[in-house]
Amino acid sequence: MPMPDKFAFVCINQRDPAHARPSCIHNGAGDVFNALREEQGRRLATGVKIVAGGCLEACMVGPVMVVYPDNVWYGGVTEDDVPAVMDHLEGGPVVDYLRIGDAEFDLRPPAE
Repeated sequence: MPMPDKFAFVCINQRDPAHARPSCIHNGAGDVFNALREEQGRRLATGVKIVAGGCLEACMVGPVMVVYPDNVWYGGVTEDDVPAVMDHLEGGPVVDYLRIGDAEFDLRPPAE
């Protein structure tokens, strides 16, 4: 298997449900992660690595993921979005309706 060209880090962080910041895992990130891995396998996308990650800090718009080396951040990702995200990972266009930026990071409540 060749070295990957792109990496997709998917936040699967889990916090206490009473915490002020939501957890991506409670918003479906595990299902998104699994769907990405399954889609990668179906496509035989050996140039892509799907990685389960910790908190990516844009918790209020989770599930959150980031694609490197593109430095493209996605929020509110669902299983239905997986084909479009995989298209991006394989060299297709960025999925603009999922893209997040500085404004979404500013939504964070104060740390407890």
